[in-house]
Amino acid sequence: MNNPSSTPPPSGASSWGQVLGSAVVAAIGFGFAVYRYIQFSGAASGIRLSRLERPIYRLAGKWGLIVIFLIMGIWGAYAMVKHFRQLKK
Repeated sequence: MNNPSSTPPPSGASSWGQVLGSAVVAAIGFGFAVYRYIQFSGAASGIRLSRLERPIYRLAGKWGLIVIFLIMGIWGAYAMVKHFRQLKK
């Protein structure tokens, strides 16, 4: 009954779900950063911001909003690499 494959992983272990979730966060962050850059540069018609983006846009402007999305993408990519390395151990 002491089969090593049936023991649960330690609480600090990563899973493929965490790797996939971090990849999704990175894709959303970088995707919105590119989308807002295109939108603010005039290539896209009409600027429609979400309720979460409006206060950020009022406080930091268009570049502040783009930087926040880039930070979100970088954090997601970092977390994805961190979870992937823990998974490989």
